[in-house]
Amino acid sequence: MLKKLLKYEWKDTSRLLLPINLAIIVLTILGCSMLSTSIFDSEASIFFAVPLLILYILSILTFSSVTIIYIYVRFYKNLYTAEGYLMHTLPVTPMQLFHSKLIVGCSWFGLNSLLTTLSFMALGFAAGFHQASTNINVDTININLDPSASFADIFGYPLPTFLLWMLALLILSAFSSILMEYVSILLGQQMERNKLAASVAFYFGIYVVIQIITSVAMMVPEFITLSNTTDEEFTTNFLSETLRMAFPMMSIIYLAVGIAFYIICRVLMNRKVNLD
Repeated sequence: MLKKLLKYEWKDTSRLLLPINLAIIVLTILGCSMLSTSIFDSEASIFFAVPLLILYILSILTFSSVTIIYIYVRFYKNLYTAEGYLMHTLPVTPMQLFHSKLIVGCSWFGLNSLLTTLSFMALGFAAGFHQASTNINVDTININLDPSASFADIFGYPLPTFLLWMLALLILSAFSSILMEYVSILLGQQMERNKLAASVAFYFGIYVVIQIITSVAMMVPEFITLSNTTDEEFTTNFLSETLRMAFPMMSIIYLAVGIAFYIICRVLMNRKVNLD
């Protein structure tokens, strides 16, 4: 029965989320095409280059916001509004309903995050490649990097390992982020009144706490690296050593938070549903 739930969930969510992700791809292709030409080479182009950049950033942020809000609202609407009466009469367990939402929600959120990251990287590469191909003078940029430094020397890991870490962080971030949404909704349903408002309040409260924990955790490798790095080594070693410690630390945090949220969701999902 879980397969049928997943099939229905994929089909229903694709109506909105598939066009959104396709729009990111189209926007990226258009941006890379423009950056690969000489359209922005003149000083006068700054007057329309800046508005286009702002429009691009706002579009990407909107696509990401719509994705996360839609997943949040869909979970609440399907299980804890009038639709919930139908969903909870299906011959499935509460956890099967939950897992169908979790798997599909994480997949869409992860895909959206991946496309967004690749979009920024693609535009950056297109701009850099065009700059290099047109022999623009960059001698004024003061970057104290060793010319013989490899990718691993600068970013802490060889390129394949670096990409695997980025993918792992993206997956774990999607997992913990979606579960944070679901936890806030489930906690809100425990309130006697104003359940939706309580869910939103729980979400922002949990979000702030997680951001504080994440920020503090990110400061630890930076302090350790600073204490062990001389001025001559700062430019290269600071970034590489920070990333070398930050990636495993962030992965552990996302995984631990996700597991904690999942356990809370299991407990709350198995409670008796009290629909308004």
